[in-house]
Amino acid sequence: MRWTRKFIPFLTLALMLPALANAAPTPPETLAKQTVQKVLSDMNGKRDELRKNPQALYDLINRDLVPLIDLPYMSRLVLGRYSREASPEQLKRFQTAFKNMLIRTYGSALLGFNDNVNIEYKPVRADDDAKNVTFNAVIHSQNGQDTPVSLQLHLVNDEWKVYDGSVGNLSFVTNYRGQINAQIRRNGLENVIEQMEKRYNPGS
Repeated sequence: MRWTRKFIPFLTLALMLPALANAAPTPPETLAKQTVQKVLSDMNGKRDELRKNPQALYDLINRDLVPLIDLPYMSRLVLGRYSREASPEQLKRFQTAFKNMLIRTYGSALLGFNDNVNIEYKPVRADDDAKNVTFNAVIHSQNGQDTPVSLQLHLVNDEWKVYDGSVGNLSFVTNYRGQINAQIRRNGLENVIEQMEKRYNPGS
């Protein structure tokens, strides 16, 4: 598969998230390597089956990866100023549709993972009492291109949660905020939520 900048952050996020859940007691770079091996082992020989039954992959991601993301906070960051204008019901619906969008994107990234792509994990450099940390990695592709990737995490109830990521200098949240806010300006928040629900929610 040809790797694009679109999928690199999702791939790295999907592989690193389980490790980051326990980032405090164990060096996260060590856990990340273990996680990569486990995820790839679990999917080994099952990619064709999962392509035919993507819902099985979506269920796996929803169960194992999504709980490690701070979805309420990330959703508000993506909505930007529109989060203050949204009703509680709209915020809840947007968060659900946004979550389902992430699940499908993670699924595409994982199914296309190439074993020849090498991920180099960098040690986390932060004070012991830090509430926010940045987790860095470098993607070494077959064509010799090196792409830096980072994840931003903060503590939520004594657990590390991801709230943003970036590939190169492009923030995931900033990228989606620009796209979604432009749609909201054109069509309104309710219309955008409805379109996301139709496209990404189960049964759509």
